[in-house]
Amino acid sequence: MPFFDVTRESEAIGAELVRFALERFGPEGLEADRFALTILPFARPLAPETAADRPAGFAYRGNAPFYPCSVVKVFYLAAAQARLEEGALAAHDELDRAMRDMIRWSSNTATNYIIDLVTGTTGDTLLDEAEMRGWVERRQWVNRYFHGLGWPETAGINVCQKLMDDDRYGREKTFVRMGGNNHNRLTTDAATRIFYAIFAGRLVSPERSRIMAGMLERPLADKEFLANPASQILGYFGAGLPDGARLWSKAGLTGWTGDADASYRRHDAAYIELAGGRALILAAFTQARAMSESETVLPAIARKAVELMA
Repeated sequence: MPFFDVTRESEAIGAELVRFALERFGPEGLEADRFALTILPFARPLAPETAADRPAGFAYRGNAPFYPCSVVKVFYLAAAQARLEEGALAAHDELDRAMRDMIRWSSNTATNYIIDLVTGTTGDTLLDEAEMRGWVERRQWVNRYFHGLGWPETAGINVCQKLMDDDRYGREKTFVRMGGNNHNRLTTDAATRIFYAIFAGRLVSPERSRIMAGMLERPLADKEFLANPASQILGYFGAGLPDGARLWSKAGLTGWTGDADASYRRHDAAYIELAGGRALILAAFTQARAMSESETVLPAIARKAVELMA
């Protein structure tokens, strides 16, 4: 059972949004079984003091697992904040810089630095069997943290792998092939759940949630930011939003990586506030080369979602 309730309004918005996406982009390669979407519409901006225990929402294949690309970095941000909160990790300038670069510019190098700190591991070179067992146990801490939250949406996720620009080598290659395919995997339900927890002030602590929300914000009025190709606006939800909207998001993209299980995806997950006072959390995952290369699909989905909420 998902963490949200399907209401008449949320079902009407979500079902029409999915219909629009498949009819509009099906001819361009958006396949019904390689697409997932979850949406939570709100009558007013989400705030810790007003957040419902069970928000309204709708999902299309919301529990279908996808290689998540860089959307997984929100989970690593939460893991780092949890380690800081429990005192297992000490705050320092390089950690702060890495967390911000991981989210703002989607740096894989920064992400892998954080994974090493959070799990007490390093990567690459091969290990003997006994050392590998201990290494895997430490790396799996992030999965244990999210499974321990008791969220049904995180029961089947996998967030133990580093982020690579191409193929893996050494122990990282061994690890990602354990069980056949041990790649990171997320669902749109899990992505919306973590965004809801952050913006409801319920992830790690209210103060840690506020810090995470601040890192996720994308200043749509900042021309210098928008001009940066790493801003995750062009080709993503932000490019489809109307004037006056505010955006907090984390997108992800892969082309060909050398690994078919991690290639050709384009995703986005976001919390959006509209000038008219409404807000929404939206996650959309797509898979296929045409979708990976398209800069129109995700902006059009965001634009349509806003229209349906008007």
